[in-house]
Amino acid sequence: MPSGRRSVDEVGRESGYGPDKLAQVLPSGKFSVLAGDETAWGLGRDAAARLLDRSPVPLDEIGLVLYAGSSEWGTPFWSPAAKIAAELGITQAHCYEISNFCNAGMVAVKLADEQVRAGTHAYALVVVADRLSELVEYGTGHIELFNFADGAAAVLLAADTPEAPDIRYEVLGGAHHTDPRWVDSYYGEIRNGEVKVERGEKPDGLGEAFLDNFTTLTHKVLTDIGAKVADVAHFLVTHGNQDTHRAYLDALDVDASRSVFQYERDGHLGGVDPLMALEELEREDRIGSGDLVIIATAGSGFTWGVTAIRRT
Repeated sequence: MPSGRRSVDEVGRESGYGPDKLAQVLPSGKFSVLAGDETAWGLGRDAAARLLDRSPVPLDEIGLVLYAGSSEWGTPFWSPAAKIAAELGITQAHCYEISNFCNAGMVAVKLADEQVRAGTHAYALVVVADRLSELVEYGTGHIELFNFADGAAAVLLAADTPEAPDIRYEVLGGAHHTDPRWVDSYYGEIRNGEVKVERGEKPDGLGEAFLDNFTTLTHKVLTDIGAKVADVAHFLVTHGNQDTHRAYLDALDVDASRSVFQYERDGHLGGVDPLMALEELEREDRIGSGDLVIIATAGSGFTWGVTAIRRT
């Protein structure tokens, strides 16, 4: 996590919204943001370094490094994936970026998993990081974006071989779908040399589209792996909107206790949200061997994704 914090009071002064209104989108009262000397790719590098310290593997056997996020890396015409590989001493990998906004992390996991399963690479490293808070201009009044925060996570994927480190989770399957009707709902503009998110015309029905796509993809993935909703121990959901999160659980007739809610602790960390939630389950010893986990993610575009993993 970055060292910076932004408070609701600061957002209120810049936006003109009162505390009651802001509490609906920022119940945490403060959220994580990059400090002046920090970068999103730097957070991702640090997350990856911690991961490789915990699960050491030969660096020359990491054949793939994917950097997943929202395409605004901070430096134009540049590869954060390659930079992280260079800083970590990974010299034999193909390094590139996956841009699918807050859905990008699980897309990268799916691509990496397919390649290690196929034997293309012994190991693949996925880094998920964004600088979302820096893309928001509070004076625009786009309050649904005010919870954009910053963070990073890393995932190491390996084939299930005797040489691999202890594997914590098996990727069972996943499905993704884009509905391009909302492609122009949000876009970036350069203002005073900085990229800021602007809101375009939005057709009616985006809230319903979130619910329909999440539930449809969940049932598809569960059918593909031969499981049912009742078999799932935990549902981890992108923390973009708490109402959507709860509506998704209600639509599946799933109690909120089978999910993780971190809205009172921080803002929306993009593709990092479900990985932070997974870490919380581990830290609190709420997940055990054989537990099935569904990860529901969504990103601008708009794309929805559902991934199934199982604790080994």
